[in-house]
Amino acid sequence: MGKRVRHFAGVESSEQLAFIDELQELGLSSTIDLPELVVVGDQNSGKSSVLQAITEVSFPVKDGTCTRFPIQISFRQTSASNKYPVKATIVPGRQSENDDELLLRIKDFMMEKEELTSEVMKEIIEEATECIFGERKPGKQMSDESLSDATLRIERSGPDEMHWTIVDLPGLKRKDRASGEEADAQTNAEVAMELARSYLVNERNIVLVVIDDVDVGRLRIFELIEDLPGVESRCIGVLTKCDRKQEGSDEWMVKLLQNDLPTVPHFDHGWFGLRNRIPAEAHITDAERDEREIKEFTQTTWEGVAKDRTGIRSLIKYVDRERRAKIQSGLPHIIAEIRRKLQECESDLSRMGEARDSPKAQRYFVFQFCNEMQKMANATLIGQYQDVPSEDPRIMLRYRVQRRLDQFYKEMVDPDNMPILFSSYEDDLKILSSMNPEEWEEKVMNAPGMYSEIYKEAKISEGRSLPGSIHPDVEEKMFRKLTTHWERIARSFVEDVKDLARDCHDVLLRIAIPNSKVRLEVSRIIGKTLEEWNRDADTALWELIEDNQARPLVTRHPILISETIAADKQRGEILLGKKTTMTTNRESEGTPNGISGGQQLRFLSTLLSQVLFVRARLESYYRIALYRFIDNVAMQVVERHVLGPKCPMLNVSVQTFTNLDDGELNSVAGEDETDIRMRARLEKVRSRYVQALEKWERLRVL
Repeated sequence: MGKRVRHFAGVESSEQLAFIDELQELGLSSTIDLPELVVVGDQNSGKSSVLQAITEVSFPVKDGTCTRFPIQISFRQTSASNKYPVKATIVPGRQSENDDELLLRIKDFMMEKEELTSEVMKEIIEEATECIFGERKPGKQMSDESLSDATLRIERSGPDEMHWTIVDLPGLKRKDRASGEEADAQTNAEVAMELARSYLVNERNIVLVVIDDVDVGRLRIFELIEDLPGVESRCIGVLTKCDRKQEGSDEWMVKLLQNDLPTVPHFDHGWFGLRNRIPAEAHITDAERDEREIKEFTQTTWEGVAKDRTGIRSLIKYVDRERRAKIQSGLPHIIAEIRRKLQECESDLSRMGEARDSPKAQRYFVFQFCNEMQKMANATLIGQYQDVPSEDPRIMLRYRVQRRLDQFYKEMVDPDNMPILFSSYEDDLKILSSMNPEEWEEKVMNAPGMYSEIYKEAKISEGRSLPGSIHPDVEEKMFRKLTTHWERIARSFVEDVKDLARDCHDVLLRIAIPNSKVRLEVSRIIGKTLEEWNRDADTALWELIEDNQARPLVTRHPILISETIAADKQRGEILLGKKTTMTTNRESEGTPNGISGGQQLRFLSTLLSQVLFVRARLESYYRIALYRFIDNVAMQVVERHVLGPKCPMLNVSVQTFTNLDDGELNSVAGEDETDIRMRARLEKVRSRYVQALEKWERLRVL
C-alpha cells in the first residue's frame, strides 16, 4: 500500500473530518444524520467506475452481491502503520438495528486484510452478504433476494491516508421501455428506491448523482429526486462515459455540463463530466486513466465547457471543498443533536430504573412509577397540564370533562328532549278568558298536552279525593312523566366522562411505564379496583335517578312559593278582572247567573281551577328539580365517584402495590428478555454518545 488517496490534499479541517469518521466508527449513523458523500444512480450508469476513480479501490463490477446493501469506504489517517490496515465491519441501519437475528449474525463479523485489492473486496462483500442475509437457499435467484440498510463499512488506515468517507448505494433499476412502471411495489427495485431516499433526505449529505444518459423516461434517479423537494441543492451531477457518445449526442452532453438542459433536474452544484475506463482498460493505472481523460476533454467537442467541470480531479477538488464547508457548518448542530439524544437515552434508562433482579430493586421500581403516575394524575385532575410531559390532548381531563358537562346541561334544558312541553301560562289564561270555560274544559280533555295529561291523572285519582279537588299524587305522577328523559341523558354523560378518565389514564400509564409488559401486569393488578370504580359510579347515578322517581316532591326553595302565588294572582287578574271581587254564595243567592252590582262573574269548575294550579306549580318545581339534578350528577356522581379516589389514574399508587408478595411483585416489575435487551441497547447507545462528546471535547482543546 504505502500511499495516500492521491486526489485529497487539503489539511485545513482534517481534525473535523477525523471526528466525523470516529462518529461513523462508533455507529452513530444509525441514530444521528452524519455528513457523508453518497453515490446514487441507476444500474449500469458507471457508478462503480466513479467510485474506483475517487477511492482507487477496484469494485467487483459484475458481482451482483455488491448491490444488496450500502457499502461505506472510509480512509483514516493514523499515526502509525498497522499490520492489517484494512478492516471490515457491519453497522446496522435504522431499520435493521431492531432485527435480533441480523444483530446476532453480524455480532462477530470483522475481517482484517493487508491490502484492499479487487479480490479482497470481492471476498469481503461475499462474507458480509452471508452475514447480513444468512445462507442463500438452494435454487434462489439473485433477483429474488431482498436488500438491507445494514452498511458494510470498509476502513483503510495508515499515516499516508487522508480522512475520507464515501457510500455506495445499490443501483436503481431503470424503467422498462415497454411497461414504463414497475407493477410490484415490493420488488427489489422499489426497495432500492426507498434505501436511496433515506440517504437523499439527510440534509447533511453531499450526493453524487451518476448518469450516462438523460432519458428521463427511464432513469429512476430523476424520478426520485423530483419527488424530494430541496434535494437538488445538495446534489452534484456526474455524467460518465463522455468518450462513448453516439452521433449527435455531444450537443446535449455539452448543454448538460453547462447546467443548461431543461429536461433534467437543475442542480445548484451543476454537472461534471468524466471519462470512464472501458472494459479493455481494466488493467491500466490510475495515472494512465487520468491522462486519457485529460486528452479526451481537450478535444474541440468540449470547448464550450468550463475546464473545472471536466475530469476526476476537478470533481474531487470541488467535492473536497464542499464537504469541508458542510462539516464545518454542520458540526455545532451535530453536537447539539448528540447531546439531545443522550438526554433522551438517559431519560429512558432513568424510567427503566436499575436492573430489576431483586425484590428490593423491583419495589423501588414500582415506587418510582407509582409516584410519577400520582403526580401526573393530580396535575390532570386540577388542570395543571403543563406538569404532564405530553402533548396528547387526552391529558386535558378537567377541560374535556367541563366541555362534556356543558353539553350535558344543554341536553337537559333543551325543550326538544322533554316528553311533554310547558306552554305559556299567561297565553293559556288569555285563551281561557276569551271563551266559554266549558268549551275550554272540553278542549283540555281531548287535546294532547300538559293540561290534558294533568286532567287525565286527576280523573284517575278522582275517587281518592274530595269532589272537585285533585289528589296530591297527581303532581308526583306528572313530575315522573316530565323527567323520564333525565335518565338517558345522565347515563350517556356519565359513561362519556368515564371514557375520558380511561383515555387520560392510558396516556399517563404509557408515560409512567414505557414497558408494555409492566403496563399489562399493572393493569391486571388494578383491574378489580377499576371494576369497583365503574360499579360505584353507576350505583351513585342509579340512586339519584331512583330518588327522582320514588321520593316525594320536596323543596324549601322560596321560588316555588313566590311563583305559585304569582301564578294564582295572574289567574285571578286575567280570568276575573282586576277590579272584580268574588261575592259569597249568600250574597249572590237569588241573583241569576251570579250577577251582583250589575257585573257578570266568570265561574270555573273547581277541577279546571285545580288543573291550572297544578300546572303552575309543576313548571316552577320542574325548573328547581332540573338544576338540582344536574348539580347532583356533576358533584355526587362525577366528582365524588368518576373522578374520585378510585378513578383509574389514582389507582396506580404505592398503597395498591404495597401488599404484593415477592412472586406477584416479580410478575409486575421483574425484567424479561425484552427488558434486558432494551437496557443493553440503551446503555450501548448512551456509551456511544458519551464517547462522541468526549472526543468532541478533545477536539475543542486541540
